[in-house]
Amino acid sequence: MSRISFKRVTPERSTILDADGDFVGEVSRQPDILNPGKHYYVIHLDEDPRGFARVHDRARIRDVAQRMLDTHPYF
Repeated sequence: MSRISFKRVTPERSTILDADGDFVGEVSRQPDILNPGKHYYVIHLDEDPRGFARVHDRARIRDVAQRMLDTHPYF
């Protein structure tokens, strides 16, 4: 069972919340300029020195975000 949840802010942006409902990051949908009509997703966790992760498959967002949170150096 997942320990994170998402709250949609706009059609292109969602916040990532931990199990306590605290803000831990964001997901944004970006147009893929190399593949017209397609999108990719950028996951960025708060205060993560590793930077962002780009995900092309929408179904993998939760798994990637959870793995990033599980291995976050400060959380």
